[in-house]
Amino acid sequence: TYYLQKGVAGACGKVNSEEALIIALPSAMYAGGKHCGRKVKITRKGGKGQTVTATVADECPTCTTSTSLDLSKGAFAKIATKEEGQVDIEWNFAN
Repeated sequence: TYYLQKGVAGACGKVNSEEALIIALPSAMYAGGKHCGRKVKITRKGGKGQTVTATVADECPTCTTSTSLDLSKGAFAKIATKEEGQVDIEWNFAN
């Protein structure tokens, strides 16, 4: 899924634009900010190989599994359309 920044700082403490390539990790993985600033490579499953590399900038309390991420509008647009709203992904830390 994607989420909007609305000019508010994410859990990592920085305000980002809607187009910034950032993500929010599930609360269990966010681990109090341990991964803030790390890069994550996200690949859409079942798509045309769409990938995006984004930076951990927030926590996603509504992400229910370790494979769930919330992407910024900018990051989501690299792998799917806004109308799709939610797509299956694979991801891993890139650094």
